[in-house]
Amino acid sequence: MRIQVIFGIWMFTGGAVGLLFMDPVVCRFKEINQCYVALGQRLHLQLIKEDSFGLLLSSNTLSNRLILNYKKKKSNATQIYFPRWQFVNNNKTLVLSSAEMYDSGEYTFVIKDADDNVKTFYSLQLNVEAEVSSVKVSYSCLSPGIRKTYCSADGDNLRFRLSTDLNPVIQLEAGNSTLLLDQNQGNVTCHVENHVSRAENSAELHPCLGFSVFVSVWLFEVIILLSLLLGAFYIYTRIYRKQKTTENQEAL
Repeated sequence: MRIQVIFGIWMFTGGAVGLLFMDPVVCRFKEINQCYVALGQRLHLQLIKEDSFGLLLSSNTLSNRLILNYKKKKSNATQIYFPRWQFVNNNKTLVLSSAEMYDSGEYTFVIKDADDNVKTFYSLQLNVEAEVSSVKVSYSCLSPGIRKTYCSADGDNLRFRLSTDLNPVIQLEAGNSTLLLDQNQGNVTCHVENHVSRAENSAELHPCLGFSVFVSVWLFEVIILLSLLLGAFYIYTRIYRKQKTTENQEAL
């Protein structure tokens, strides 16, 4: 871990442990209506086994765009309109090797009868989120006994929690990533999570200088500076007087 001091704010940076996705996310119609997948993660969209159905996507950039059309009794049973998706017929699964942000949206599974009329449908909201990364902890001294602790990270829809030696978990309000701590809190850990991952980073809180210590250090620096100025002035006056004495002697 590296520690940096920038204008009175302690910055802690280092490795933060997150979730490395290995297995694909499986989203199933009829079982859930919200599904989350990490950016770049493999996705299996489990469809319902029917003889005739279609799958549509509606998002901020698309409106009821047909992804898949399937009819069991026809020779051209499957038509895929999004080439990034792969259809596995034996278990009726759509496979996406790497999810992108524009894959987010509402997916509607439409079941049809033999005459191609809509029997019923099911909807599922797919959300693609960037994983949590680059978790950082920092703090600044507001007074000898109070420190303001900051937590930051990269990713989507982040939720922050802080824990200290005295407080196991402190849930922060939505949109808030700062907390006031007193002098005797010891170590602090920033926990960050979203729907697809979590990560954390820890820092040791060093004592803040008290006001009397700060004044003492300031006075000491002022005394040193005045001593240097007086010394320089004394040397200058001696040299100046010596030169004047020499000039007067030469004039006589």
